[in-house]
Amino acid sequence: MTKDMPLLQQYDFFKETSLIAYLDLTNMFHWQDTLKWDFSVYSVTRQLFGILSVKEIRIYYGLNTRELLKSENFHQCLRKTGAIVISKPVTQGLFDQNAHSKLDELIAYLQEQGVVIEEPKCNFDVEMALDILDAMEKVSGILLFSGDSDMKEPLERLKLKGKHNYVFGVRGLVAKELWPVCSRYIDFGRWYNGPKKRKTRS
Repeated sequence: MTKDMPLLQQYDFFKETSLIAYLDLTNMFHWQDTLKWDFSVYSVTRQLFGILSVKEIRIYYGLNTRELLKSENFHQCLRKTGAIVISKPVTQGLFDQNAHSKLDELIAYLQEQGVVIEEPKCNFDVEMALDILDAMEKVSGILLFSGDSDMKEPLERLKLKGKHNYVFGVRGLVAKELWPVCSRYIDFGRWYNGPKKRKTRS
């Protein structure tokens, strides 16, 4: 039990009997730009497993085939925390390695200029939604780390079944569709009690 545990116990989900946490990790990594600091996903899983009612943590994150060994090692480290990792290859397009390298340089430059560029990623909305629905009868609620509007339907189904859903996110990055159907919004920046690496402008 950490020194922050009494403060953390103010959250409603501590009253739940059985929870599963669903983490859309790519979605979460984008929160860091708004927060202005980087979080440790390993600390997130430790914090979640510190909640007695959390029975399972499911992390959804793509496998980068361009840096396969590095990506596989990261997935393995995630599994060592006790989390279940759901993955599939990231769509990379039709360019060769040299072209990708040039594109990466261009993307980095544009981002420095404040131009938003969508990075290649896996979309796990369907997998997450199906997993949430499949586990509905086994839980009293879920912890959802995603602000994606596509999560609206499974959250509505949970609510109709009398199950609670707690949406973790960052202000401005939670779709308006989720607000009416979530049981409680949890500000990730306030909830997270792990190390924070401040972002510095280059």
